[in-house]
Amino acid sequence: MSDNLASPTYVRAVGDGLVRRWSTPADADAIGLLLGYVFGSEQDPRPIPRLMAEARVLMRPDFAYMTPYDVAVVEDVSSAKSRIVACTFFWRHRWSYGGIVFDVTRPEIVATHPDFRNRGLARSLFEMIHARSETEGHVLQAITGIAYFYRQFGYEYMLDLEGSRTTYLSQVPEKEGGEPEPCSLRPATLDDVPQIVSMYEQRRAQSLVWHEASDARWRFLINAWDDQVARGEDVTQAGIGFRPWMIVDSAGIVCGALSLPERRYGKGLRVDEFWLARHARLPQLMPALLRALRDHAQRIPGVRPDIGPCTEIVFELGRSHPVYDLLGDSLAPRVSPPYAWYIRIPDVPAFLRLIAPVLEDRLSQSFFTGYTGTLVIDLYREAFELRFDSGRLAGIDSWLRPPYQDDADYPGLGSPPLVFLQLLLGYRSLDELRAIFPDVGANDDRHALINTLFPKQPSFLEPLG
Repeated sequence: MSDNLASPTYVRAVGDGLVRRWSTPADADAIGLLLGYVFGSEQDPRPIPRLMAEARVLMRPDFAYMTPYDVAVVEDVSSAKSRIVACTFFWRHRWSYGGIVFDVTRPEIVATHPDFRNRGLARSLFEMIHARSETEGHVLQAITGIAYFYRQFGYEYMLDLEGSRTTYLSQVPEKEGGEPEPCSLRPATLDDVPQIVSMYEQRRAQSLVWHEASDARWRFLINAWDDQVARGEDVTQAGIGFRPWMIVDSAGIVCGALSLPERRYGKGLRVDEFWLARHARLPQLMPALLRALRDHAQRIPGVRPDIGPCTEIVFELGRSHPVYDLLGDSLAPRVSPPYAWYIRIPDVPAFLRLIAPVLEDRLSQSFFTGYTGTLVIDLYREAFELRFDSGRLAGIDSWLRPPYQDDADYPGLGSPPLVFLQLLLGYRSLDELRAIFPDVGANDDRHALINTLFPKQPSFLEPLG
């Protein structure tokens, strides 16, 4: 056993007969049992088989983001028959900022048995997650989750997550005439993966922060889904509920790809990944595609017998998407704004050093080209000074604000630490933050420099679970 929180052999008692440790392949069923109890609804008998199956799928050795040894767990060993009562999965992602690639930890899925809540177990597991993240050199942690909860572990909301527009099935235009449909859907195969990746990459240039997804993710989904079909599993209880589909024209040429569920949890069919080939003529294809999606929605089963018929298609494609522009208000009248990712950057100066080439390029493309000077970033509990020499970031040094300094002489930006991350990742502009937070401030003569270094820019960051 090790005392190192990040070590696979770490085991430590946390009181009341509970120990925290890292998982092994033998824990898959016990973790699944926990998920089956925690994430069910009142209508579901517990434990829910599909959630138990999901844990087994995620802990397969070929899963794209983790291994069977990457779940932080709390185990109740107070009785002869032990059980896992809390867990957090450690997923490894790769993201980029303006083309600078870095490793990211994504804590998913977080669960605590109802009988063991309010004991600090989630906090103890996040200590393990953050320790392993640091050990592996990850500069950022990101999670999708419930309101407020992860703020207490040093996370802040920033970067759009989801957002949707909804088309009702009653609005889907009917086919006219006897001509064949201009497009249809078919399940993706492994041979389609290179095209899926190529279509996914097309939006990269429009996104400041980008998920560097490898083809392993799509290969895993296709293989895992094919395994389920081969075993004849009940799709309403299988470990994976969605699969990649290809959009093909009447000649069989690929025009796009999307991710579709194979079961429904309510009245809507959710489309949460949608990519187009460069040659695709979406205006000509869209009516037929809506009909194909309608047919798929009416064909797939609900997770329970009481799930009613499908009545809508929910395009969950972010704040903006070409599909939204084409559908407009007439075909997609209901708009749901994005939620947001939780982001944690434990070492802000280190992240700034990492993205120095992006900062230098922004200076070179502005009237600050060749800039020599300094910019202080005061996060109140820590502060540092960025030193520029001829347009290059020469260093980042700790900075101590002199006592009684007049605000008029303030040499940079003042911001609460987590709020600054919104500026750093382009989620909010300096003016927006100053309008919202009274404790965000900047001297007028530094305003233009700050806006140049940290402009507001969109990020299309798909969860890609």
